Amino acid sequence: MLRTTVAFTKAREPIAAHVATDLLSESDIRELDAAYPSDDRFEKVVFSNQVKRFRLGALWLSRDGGRLPAADRLPAVWSRLLDDLDGPEFTARLSEVTGMELAGLPRDTGLFTHAEGEFISLHHDEPEKALTVVIYFNRDWPAEGGGHFEIRASHNPATAPVRSLPPAAGTAVAFDSSVWHATSTVTTGRTLRAAVLEFWRARPER
Repeated sequence: MLRTTVAFTKAREPIAAHVATDLLSESDIRELDAAYPSDDRFEKVVFSNQVKRFRLGALWLSRDGGRLPAADRLPAVWSRLLDDLDGPEFTARLSEVTGMELAGLPRDTGLFTHAEGEFISLHHDEPEKALTVVIYFNRDWPAEGGGHFEIRASHNPATAPVRSLPPAAGTAVAFDSSVWHATSTVTTGRTLRAAVLEFWRARPER
C-alpha cells in the first residue's frame, strides 16, 4: 500500500527533516479515510510542561511490530497499512532516506487526531528518540484550517517556519529528535487524522 519508492526531499540543509507528498494512492486514501477509526476509540491526551504542550487523541496499535489490543478492531484496510508501516520494506526505505540504521530499533506505531482547538507546541524530541514519521489522511483539508506541521530552524517562535505543511492526505514527514517542530492549532470544525511511527534508541517508560 505504501509507495516506498516515492521521493523524499529534505526540508532544508542541515535540518534533518524529510518530506514526501505522494506516499499513498488516491484510491487507498479514499478507502482509509472512509474507514478511519471513530473518535470514541481515541484516548484524549492533554500534556503541559516547560518544554512541550499538546492536546490530541491517541490510539496506539503496535509495539516493536507486535499488535496491541486496539489493533484487533481495525478495519481491514487499516490492518494492511499497519503491516506496511511496521514492515521491513518501509523501514529500509526510511533508513535509505535518513541515513539512519533503523532495523531492530524499538518502535511504536499508532494513530492520532487533533480536533478543533488542538495543537502541539514548538519543541524538539527527547534524544532517546531516533526518528519520528507522521503520515496524514485528510482529504480536501481547508487552506485556513490550521493543523500545519511546522518545521523550524530554532526554538524562536517569532521566526517563520522553514516549511509549513498542510495535513494533506498522502503527505509524510520523517524527522530526527534534533528538529524543532510544531503542529499549529486546528481552526476548522473537522478532525485532523494522522498516523505516527516512532523509532527509539532507548524507549522511555510511557
